[in-house]
Amino acid sequence: MNRRHTWKWLVTAASLSVGLALIASACGSSNKAAPAGAGTTTTSTSTTASGGKTFANFRLAYDTGIDYLDPGLSYTVEGWGILWNVYLPLVGYTHANGPAGATIVPYLAKDLPKVSPDGKTYSLTLRSGLKYSDGTAIKASDFAATIERDFKIDSPGVGFFGNIVGADKFAKTKSGHIGGITTDDTTGDITIKLNTPQGDFTNILATEFAALLPANSPAKDQSTTPLPSSGPYMIKSYAPNKKAIVVRNPNFDAAALGGNVPAGNPDMMTVDIIGDDTVALQRVISGQDDYDFHQIPPDRLATTQQKYGDQIKIYTPANTYYFFMNNKVAPFDNLKVRQAVNYAINRDALVRIYGGLGQTTENVLPPTYPQYKKLALYPYDLAKAKKLIQDSGQAGATVTVWNHDRGSDPKATAYLTDVLNSIGLKAKEKVINSAVYWTTVGNQATKAQIGFADWFQDYPHPLDWFDVLLNGDRITQTHNNNYANFDNKAVNAKIATLKKEPTLTDAVNAQWASVDKMVDEQAPWAPFMNRQFTDFFNSDMDLSCYVNHVLYQFDYASICHK
Repeated sequence: MNRRHTWKWLVTAASLSVGLALIASACGSSNKAAPAGAGTTTTSTSTTASGGKTFANFRLAYDTGIDYLDPGLSYTVEGWGILWNVYLPLVGYTHANGPAGATIVPYLAKDLPKVSPDGKTYSLTLRSGLKYSDGTAIKASDFAATIERDFKIDSPGVGFFGNIVGADKFAKTKSGHIGGITTDDTTGDITIKLNTPQGDFTNILATEFAALLPANSPAKDQSTTPLPSSGPYMIKSYAPNKKAIVVRNPNFDAAALGGNVPAGNPDMMTVDIIGDDTVALQRVISGQDDYDFHQIPPDRLATTQQKYGDQIKIYTPANTYYFFMNNKVAPFDNLKVRQAVNYAINRDALVRIYGGLGQTTENVLPPTYPQYKKLALYPYDLAKAKKLIQDSGQAGATVTVWNHDRGSDPKATAYLTDVLNSIGLKAKEKVINSAVYWTTVGNQATKAQIGFADWFQDYPHPLDWFDVLLNGDRITQTHNNNYANFDNKAVNAKIATLKKEPTLTDAVNAQWASVDKMVDEQAPWAPFMNRQFTDFFNSDMDLSCYVNHVLYQFDYASICHK
């Protein structure tokens, strides 16, 4: 997911202290009990959402990164952070800190899916008596309709469901039904047949793209006309780039879901969408809002830590920040040019742009994934970069560097633009509104040459990185997540083989590490950082209730008021 677009295992006290030290120095100057990937690092001691601590209104100083509030279209942390307490899939993740948050439990389904011995058939049964927020019954057939709606609206999540029998045909015709999904509204039974075994399919069933919606939901964006919800909350209203109001779902019964989805503490959440980091920070300090989704500006970090240290939570989500290079567009269809960019960027300098909150990387996978093996193919070498540009025959090529307009990210591409010019290219920036950035660079018609991107896990599995972001077989015309349009036959084949592995053994993990190296050698990206983040609250909030989830980051529904 592109986001401030997720997250890791608990870090040691030493590594956390390093993160805190970085704040001072910089400012002086995402069915398995154990996840395959990484959890959220937080400083919280609470493990689950606190019950019985309801209060009237939780006010959030949000940023402008909400792409949609339609579960079939949203693919940002900003969207998912709201939606996961509104629209529920058949199965989902526990509301807990750390590794426990990666545990998949039944949500709308009675139990976890039963998987056939050949790994190709998943069977579930919907709980009985469930209702949407508008009072209509939740039906088993709504699941089939939801997945079909994803295809009809060109959801960025359709690639997750392409292995379902008949999905490829439905993707082309968008008529009839997906034959591999059968349902029975009388019994609540749901059966899903896959073409081949898929080791991450239970995780995929837990995504927002699989959250049940009424079968008659329009096949178009419903962000501003919110669809009936199944979770503890419902979206009352949404004015893009201004405000969202989230209130309790009157038909939600936590007990009916076995207690796996908490009812939540705030009766209402007011999401104030603020475009400026400094303004958002001041609104929380003054008490106008309760929580700052924005990152504390680097020039305010030390002072804020000194004055309000007990109101800040620092966490390290499973994320990778990188510059994509479009392999289908000159000059980045040339390997030497892509390698030159990797040699030319000073990754330490890029981390400093983000206030020192992060560590450098060349890998696709974050360092806390068990499949991670540190790569160091491109040490900073400006002279080598210049020579590669000359050898490529692309000296003087015109390049447009893309980015959105929020946070410190534009500073990263300003730096990149200067670097590209220094090695012999002719680069200029194109910065656009963050609300449309991902859909713009994800549209093939844009032909974005190079630009900023980040990724936070949708679920803790290497497939969420390599299959979603770098599998050439999953390149799409719109809502494309493979911004580099990287299409390498050897990598595609390796992903297809590993996708069939039901268990992430040490041997399988080693193969995923080799994929990471294969990608780095072809240099479709210039990865540069795994970033740390801050959550900042005003003094009225009780942070003993704070939950930072492995996939969804701060769980807004868990927070308490003093």
